[in-house]
Amino acid sequence: MAEVTRKIALLDLDAFFASVEVLRDPSLRHKPFAVGGGGDRGVVATANYLARRYGVSSAMPGSQARRLCPQLIFVKPDHARYRDVSRQVLQLLTEVTDIIEPASIDEFYLDLTENTLFKGSASLTMQALRQKISQLGITGSAGISNQKMVAKIASDERKPDGQFLVTPEQIYEYISQLDLKRIPGVGPKSQKLLAQHGLIKGLDIQAVTVARLQEIIGEKAGYLLHQRCQGIDKREVVTERVRKSVGVEQTLSADMTHLVTAQDYCQQQLLPKLKKRLQITHWREQPIRSQTVKLKFSDFTQTTVSRATQRVSPSAFYQLLEQAWSRGNNKGVRLVGVSVALPDPEQQQQLELDLD
Repeated sequence: MAEVTRKIALLDLDAFFASVEVLRDPSLRHKPFAVGGGGDRGVVATANYLARRYGVSSAMPGSQARRLCPQLIFVKPDHARYRDVSRQVLQLLTEVTDIIEPASIDEFYLDLTENTLFKGSASLTMQALRQKISQLGITGSAGISNQKMVAKIASDERKPDGQFLVTPEQIYEYISQLDLKRIPGVGPKSQKLLAQHGLIKGLDIQAVTVARLQEIIGEKAGYLLHQRCQGIDKREVVTERVRKSVGVEQTLSADMTHLVTAQDYCQQQLLPKLKKRLQITHWREQPIRSQTVKLKFSDFTQTTVSRATQRVSPSAFYQLLEQAWSRGNNKGVRLVGVSVALPDPEQQQQLELDLD
């Protein structure tokens, strides 16, 4: 019996937060604006496409965004409103399939293998869905293939408000012409390391052995990157996502310059919020795999320190904070975060390579 060819789509809502803000204030439509903080310590959550032409991008400091685009308007985020519109989109998707994996508030994987609309055409189905979504006043772009990784990459090909299909027969050639930075999980550090060995594009990875890649970037990462560039991604669309981690972080109103101040802040502000998010009264109630402290320094470099453990230890957070603090070489600290990794009952193989 022949194996059924999967049909997987990734719907990515275009500049989602910004699009929702235009619904609230149509006068923003033809002005460059960003959602986020425009002050000295603010950060861009997202920017509309007019602002992006000036180089404004997500996670950019607000002060830098203003330098790139002096006329930039900043809009305060309304996360409750964004969640509401995201739920409306999800409701439209459920009219087509119940196999949906929300990858984030504005990204959704759909398994359309059993879809019967438009004689089973995933392309026509996504086109119709995107038309329905546009009636909400926002737009979405889609990538379509037989796997999640290629569907995600392809969703960027026709942005905004377009879609792109990569058939099974086209996958190997499609990946061959991609810069490695477009492979999810391959960040700047790993790009640099791979480039030192002449590995720049997908075709370069396709031409080397698994063993060679493992020599360069490690056993697990080398194997996964080789698999992805061969076009192998068998991950299913998961309808019930298990939380992998829970954390809280805060950008501070002024840089912290003393470790004891940061430890007090962690104890009084962050740990109570973490306990609330975990929905527990006592730390012993929640099994974990590890706990982590994150610091972002005044020059926007950041570091994380983790420790494997089965239960949360507040004192371990203070020790991790001290380790992370020592890496700052007396730089001020502008952000402090704490998080825990939760047990994964399925240990599903992840796409992310964690090279960086």
